Amino acid sequence: MLASSLWEIAVKQAICLFALVSLAAIGFVACNKEEAKKDEAAAPAVSDAEKLVGHMESMADLIDKNKDNCDKMAEELSAFAKANGKEISELSKKLKGEKDSEEKYKGRIEKATEKMMGGMMNCADNENVMKAMQEIKAD
Repeated sequence: MLASSLWEIAVKQAICLFALVSLAAIGFVACNKEEAKKDEAAAPAVSDAEKLVGHMESMADLIDKNKDNCDKMAEELSAFAKANGKEISELSKKLKGEKDSEEKYKGRIEKATEKMMGGMMNCADNENVMKAMQEIKAD
């Protein structure tokens, strides 16, 4: 009888301990989710200038990668234009004449431009490449 009551007490204590640990874990996870949301909110958003320069660098990579295959370059540029052209155009208009951004990203813009040169020179006579470039209007 005594052993049975000790067993019941031990089981009840174990259940209570499990419940407390579970609640603590749930609270910890909930707090961490709230902290993560705060961290996300506090993280700086990618600036418009950063987005535009990122697109330029992506385009430079695409052109450089296909510098010896103009038809492939045209195909990929066209797909790039369809995916990003509207945003590039909007960002360009929005940032037109913004000197701070121009200065801040000058080095990256120059590198991207240099990276594009070889491919653009090789494919300057390719009608499809020129057509694809026209699809990317950075007003």
